[in-house]
Amino acid sequence: MDDDYLQLIRAVSQSLGRTDPTAVTEMLISETVKFRDRLKEKTGRILTVADTRAALDALEVYIRDSRMPDGLTWTQKELTGAFVDRLSASGS
Repeated sequence: MDDDYLQLIRAVSQSLGRTDPTAVTEMLISETVKFRDRLKEKTGRILTVADTRAALDALEVYIRDSRMPDGLTWTQKELTGAFVDRLSASGS
């Protein structure tokens, strides 16, 4: 795993008050797989590694700045939104 993504997972874990990043990692993987399956079923499109990386990068910006970054494709924005929604539900 890239150091940048490991740092992101640690930051998200800390923001949720968790010391073990395992739950956040599992959540990100689970949301990605669910999103991939819905995307394929509804649109016939395939979620790419590049889209997933862009969504993770966007999540980092969202956590830091409380805003969605510019320049995302529809797929990237939707996946980032899924991450944010799930994290918001987990943090409540």
